[in-house]
Amino acid sequence: MKNKEGILMKIMRYSFSIRGVLDEHNLQVVNRIATNGFMYLWIYTAVANIVMLFLPEAMITHSFTIGFVFINILVGFGGVSMYMSHQISKMKLNYQEVSKDEYPNAVRRAYRHGAWWGLLYGIYVYLITAPFNGFASWFTIGLTLFIIIVSWTSDTQREIGHIVKIH
Repeated sequence: MKNKEGILMKIMRYSFSIRGVLDEHNLQVVNRIATNGFMYLWIYTAVANIVMLFLPEAMITHSFTIGFVFINILVGFGGVSMYMSHQISKMKLNYQEVSKDEYPNAVRRAYRHGAWWGLLYGIYVYLITAPFNGFASWFTIGLTLFIIIVSWTSDTQREIGHIVKIH
């Protein structure tokens, strides 16, 4: 019988490049990592919101609120994502074993994966910065392109680094 994965597990598999079959032990490890990541994010959100509630009203300007949102995004996407990626990599769940003949296809998939992540991060950065700098400003467009290139190359490099050739 084929094991049906939920949509959240499919998203985690793609986001963190989890390869191959997840046996019962590895599934428990992934669930533990996801639970820890969620708890870190939940605790941060609770503390940050409590602090925000007790700040004097005069401090909470528009730019302060934008900064607060930006820091929340950095912690959520950056901090928790980096923690989960590191833990999954430590367990070698994102390593892909391929034969010598399959290696070029695996590298192409790594480039495509990196391109998607670069594009997603670029769109995200564009949507965050465009309202402040203008949708057609050189800064917004330049920063977006920079993020796309950096995300694409770093994700592709990580993906290729986790491809293991077997004989």
